[in-house]
Amino acid sequence: MDIYKYIEEYGKYTFEDKKINQVDKVIFSFLSYANLEDVFENTKSMTIGEASKKYLKLHPEKDINIMAVKEGNKLLKHLGNSERYKNCILSNYIYVGNTKVQFGVVTIEYMPDHVYVSFEGTDSMFSGWMEDFVLSYQFPTISHKMAIKYLNDNFTLTKKSIIVGGHSKGGNLALVASMYAKPSVKRKIIEVINADGPGLLDKAFTSMRYNSIRKKYTHIMPNYSFVGLFLNHSNDYVVNSTNKSILAHNIVYWEIEEDHFIKTKLSPFSKELDESISKWFSKYNLEDKKAFISNLKHILEEAGVTSILDIKTKKRKLMSLITSSKEMSDHTKKVLIDFVLIIIKCFSEVKKEELKDLLTNMFKITSKTFSNLPISIEKRLKS
Repeated sequence: MDIYKYIEEYGKYTFEDKKINQVDKVIFSFLSYANLEDVFENTKSMTIGEASKKYLKLHPEKDINIMAVKEGNKLLKHLGNSERYKNCILSNYIYVGNTKVQFGVVTIEYMPDHVYVSFEGTDSMFSGWMEDFVLSYQFPTISHKMAIKYLNDNFTLTKKSIIVGGHSKGGNLALVASMYAKPSVKRKIIEVINADGPGLLDKAFTSMRYNSIRKKYTHIMPNYSFVGLFLNHSNDYVVNSTNKSILAHNIVYWEIEEDHFIKTKLSPFSKELDESISKWFSKYNLEDKKAFISNLKHILEEAGVTSILDIKTKKRKLMSLITSSKEMSDHTKKVLIDFVLIIIKCFSEVKKEELKDLLTNMFKITSKTFSNLPISIEKRLKS
């Protein structure tokens, strides 16, 4: 069964009846995608049931958000009608979205003195994906610093038990924030969940800070993972996905049996990808990766790429722009081409019908629209 069938079947049990499990944690990791900005206007906290009703009242029309946000909104509606989730309290919501950073987080109190801190992942626009690519050479990122600050600001004085989690980039933020939290906060963290998010650069991966939370950490990923293969990863729990392509990144395809995901092994597809990504990261040095990020952004804009799926449909134009560029050295061109080929391979199993549907219905925000959403980080953090 999928997560919506799980919510239907387990929705009659409260967290007192049946304690929080692996599936609940992944659901909470994904809930932070929900578009809660106007829902939380002039409000510091509310139950999931209240948030669901308010969202439906504010947004009665068809949901035209991008894929991850759309799924998060759908999830909010389902949870709001569930006995298990409707009385969970949402609080300390923050969202920041501009050309430099995309950051979202919400705290979910699912039982008295037990909270789940859910960091939002990346949407499918390249303005968000660029932050993931920056992980190839930069640590910590702006989002990392914001995530660490969030934990320290909100949980230094609390006595609550904390689970920290997120999906995609949100899983990486959960991991890093837990690693760098104050000792007084870290002691309260009982578990860290990274749902198919990137791992860590070598230095962070071998650090004492990572070792300090490693026993509490689980990296849940589908057998057709792509994002979860970025950088060094460990403590992997591989789950079976009904979608055999990069679209398996969406948790709606993760198969559930009773109160847990069906465990399996990485597919040959993802094993090969894992090797390709590892080789790419080890093959090029820090300066190569910085040049790669700078040139990638320029080439993508010139090619009219606004979502990651556009790479497949515009691959010929991309390759032509790279090879004909007079601004890049032959070495930088090689770095870019190697990476683009990895991305294209990720979509080798995506059906044309799925690709067309995604491009038509799920990626409504253009990079121009996104750049017109400047929200002050300082203002949002103080609110």
